[in-house]
Amino acid sequence: MNRRTALLAVGEWLVWWAALTLLWLVLISTVDTLEWVVGATAAAVTALAARAARRAVNWR
Repeated sequence: MNRRTALLAVGEWLVWWAALTLLWLVLISTVDTLEWVVGATAAAVTALAARAARRAVNWR
């Protein structure tokens, strides 16, 4: 994996993570530290799965 590909992968993961974390925060009723940590962690795992799924669909 070259540097450009790695940066694009990290960028894609960050976009997924930010969108999913924002969605989590919008959908919960209270925003305290524990909820933020749980949401951010769940979003990180889901962002990784979303990127893997997109790569599987676009396999070259």
